[in-house]
Amino acid sequence: MPRGSTIPVTRGVFAIPNLARRAGIIAVTRLANQALILFSPLILVRLLSVAEFGRYREFLLYVGLLAALAAFGINNSLMYFVPARPENAWRFVRQAVVLTAFNSLVGVLLLVTLDTLSGGAVVGEYLAPVCLYTLLFVNVDFWEFLWLGLKRPGAVFVYSSGRVLARMTVVIVAASVSGDVNTIITALIALEALRLAVSIVVWRRMARGAEHAVAGSWREQLRFCTPVGTALVLVTANKSLAGLFVAKAMGPVALAHYTIGTYVEPIISVLRNSISDALLPEMAARDGKADADPLHLWRRTTVVSAILLLPAAVLLHRYAAPLVATLFSNEYLPAAVVVQIYVLTFIRECFDFGVLLRAINRTAPMVAGNVAAVVANLVLLAVLIPPFGLAGAVSAFVFSRFLDAAYLAWRTLDLFGVRLRELACWGDLARVVAATAVAAVPIYAFDWLHAFGLVGIVPALVVFAATFALALRVLRLPEAVEMFRRLRQPLGARP
Repeated sequence: MPRGSTIPVTRGVFAIPNLARRAGIIAVTRLANQALILFSPLILVRLLSVAEFGRYREFLLYVGLLAALAAFGINNSLMYFVPARPENAWRFVRQAVVLTAFNSLVGVLLLVTLDTLSGGAVVGEYLAPVCLYTLLFVNVDFWEFLWLGLKRPGAVFVYSSGRVLARMTVVIVAASVSGDVNTIITALIALEALRLAVSIVVWRRMARGAEHAVAGSWREQLRFCTPVGTALVLVTANKSLAGLFVAKAMGPVALAHYTIGTYVEPIISVLRNSISDALLPEMAARDGKADADPLHLWRRTTVVSAILLLPAAVLLHRYAAPLVATLFSNEYLPAAVVVQIYVLTFIRECFDFGVLLRAINRTAPMVAGNVAAVVANLVLLAVLIPPFGLAGAVSAFVFSRFLDAAYLAWRTLDLFGVRLRELACWGDLARVVAATAVAAVPIYAFDWLHAFGLVGIVPALVVFAATFALALRVLRLPEAVEMFRRLRQPLGARP
């Protein structure tokens, strides 16, 4: 059977219960880990003015860029080395801690130098809190990646959920008491200082006597981290460029609108990365072993990603305006057009070529692809923002993401020695697209909001979900067939 053709369900993702279970737990954990981003804006937009909310998002924007440079994806390497070399797990953890500490100091010094030379044009009043918060935030924060490498998603859930709950509580309490962005920032810094102190103590106790020297391990980890870290920094920079342009050219109010327009980005990252992070240790553990089809698992996870993301894109496009107005108030309605354009990235996010390249430790193409994306984004932002404003900013980002995907697809074909028709399960992906199109008909053809008011979204969602599931079943998509089969089983007989 050609590798690009439909694969029997017994060989699909659902036939690997441990992988599916870990992906599900990781998804729930990552959603909790994004709670500060996902839920606090719903409250903060009611506690802060639009301009103050924009200032708070500007602080987080600078932190996100510096944190990406400071962390440099070093801790991500544990998801490769821990399952591949479990006997040396704590050695690689120690190296990751040292490398992160050194890299974060270099990143902070670089930002201070640039901001000083530019007379405060880079960060300005946020320089000191951004640097301090980043140093506290990124250091000795390897736990999630260590436990993912050890295939312990339950521990990831406990750690991440507890940490995020604390952060969200601190932000909301500080905002409700003071209504001042500077107070919120000070509270976050204090919380991260406490987290760092506790993390250092626990790490040293757990790793005592468990670290063993490994010849060439520093060089091996650095070789892995350099392209991966560079790619992650470029990805973060590419995502943040539009926000930076909007903040500098249009001000904090426009940044607040753009932030709400891309509000769903963390959700998409969670859904896609949860599957990929569960998949990478499996592929890393298989690296070097005989495998008739090394792309098989990735192909099936791509189909699962499409099942999750494509319907979400249609629903968000259809109901962008009422959702924005309901969740954030009418003051944020300019964000609706940003949402409708941004959902195009959901198509690109179905294909995570990075997990394939990391699994075979060939990550250099990730750097080149992201360089091309950043350059294209910069050029398009300069051209599109003056005439089109927020719509131009988000359009530039969307185009850059598809450019990156096209390059990575081309390099993946070359490295794995396959043809385009063998890269993915195109037939099954076409079925997902067809099912999504069929399900979209009733929500676009009938105005549920006009007929029932805002509550009309509820029956619209029910009709859409039922139509989508039925269409997948009729089209006999393997994952849908398996899902319906399990639903028909008695509860005690389910795995």
